[in-house]
Amino acid sequence: LRQRQMGRSDSAPGACVVAGAHADIAAFQARMESAGVACRLLHTSHAFHSAMMEPALAPFRAEVERVPRQPPRLPVVSTASGDWLGAEEACSADYWANHLRHPVRFATALERVLDEPARVLLEVGPRGVLCALARQQPQLRKLGIHAQASLGDAPQAEARLLREAAGALWS
Repeated sequence: LRQRQMGRSDSAPGACVVAGAHADIAAFQARMESAGVACRLLHTSHAFHSAMMEPALAPFRAEVERVPRQPPRLPVVSTASGDWLGAEEACSADYWANHLRHPVRFATALERVLDEPARVLLEVGPRGVLCALARQQPQLRKLGIHAQASLGDAPQAEARLLREAAGALWS
């Protein structure tokens, strides 16, 4: 499909996510399945990181502009570029607004993090989706790097899961 209609994000080695109008996605899925390529429809509220987010950019940018920003104290890898996030970019409302529109380069960003192998990966969020994607990265296993989710899907178990994550990181 035409690049203007669909956005593509790399999520793991051998995997990607495409976004676009329902009809375009259905046609793309049919083509992939007829070619024997495994695929599945993601259930999301919007076609994030695609041209379909264009109407949200200006209002989102305005909201980001209202929030005080400062350079990160710890190194951050941008999933927009797949490289280290510079101080100027980190403080730019344009950067964060454009992040809504451009593809997520998770696998590329993870490769950059793995350039420095003395690391452990901690996913801070309500699920372990990114840890699952990270564990598909062959370099992660080769280097013996651990990926740990901090929380799961069950809000009632958050305190226990956070303690378990801290224990796993310590060990």
